[in-house]
Amino acid sequence: MKSEIHRRIVNAKFVFERAVKSQQEDSEMSQGIAVLLLHDAAELLMIVILDHLKINVPKKREFMDFWGAVKQSGRPEPPDKAAMEALNTIRVSFKHKGITPNPKEVLDCVTRTRGFFENVLATYCDISFSDVSLIDLVPDELVRSMLRDAQRKFKAGDKDHAIADLRLIFDSMERRSSIALIAPRAPQIPAEMRRAGWETYLNSLHTFLHQSAKFTTMLTFGVDPGRYLEFVRYVPSIQYSHGSEYTIVYTGVRLDTE
Repeated sequence: MKSEIHRRIVNAKFVFERAVKSQQEDSEMSQGIAVLLLHDAAELLMIVILDHLKINVPKKREFMDFWGAVKQSGRPEPPDKAAMEALNTIRVSFKHKGITPNPKEVLDCVTRTRGFFENVLATYCDISFSDVSLIDLVPDELVRSMLRDAQRKFKAGDKDHAIADLRLIFDSMERRSSIALIAPRAPQIPAEMRRAGWETYLNSLHTFLHQSAKFTTMLTFGVDPGRYLEFVRYVPSIQYSHGSEYTIVYTGVRLDTE
């Protein structure tokens, strides 16, 4: 498979994942947007498959023409025609008639579109949906390499080190970035100020500043702060000592490295 074809398949999966995220949001419009994105993702995949199979089609083509075009080329007819026809019907109802889709219908569309991706990729590209990695879209070469290494460890069953690598990736992004915000250190205060309760107040203020700096940095990186908070609950902490030396602290386990 040409690298350009693979890149476009990754793009199609990226749009699909955006659709999944939209479907999980609790609003009517997010369900409609999910349907539009699912339709776009499926169509992106259809076009790249036609190019991969070197099938010429008219510039003006309909969504459902994919099945006939592939069959007429002498290849097996694509799967999931009924599922994609149902998606197209819901999309037309929303886009052209203003009918907001039912959340259960949208969830079914997500499942069916995923199945379409899986079956089409297996049939015509001999690859699995899970092997199409969005890591290829990461622009930073070092981060991309670290993510691939973490992915290999996870697939090999070394989940602890894979998860630790993900935390290290975030730390690496922050430490190398010129836009990462760093909160000021909590000051040392005289004993009389501590007795007056200022230490508690200043510590609380420092915690607030630290969290604000962290969330602002995550937003700058394009990371949802809420998802980041959930992420850090399940990964070990990193304690730095001298320069690049660090200690990965697991729950009940400690792994020292450099």
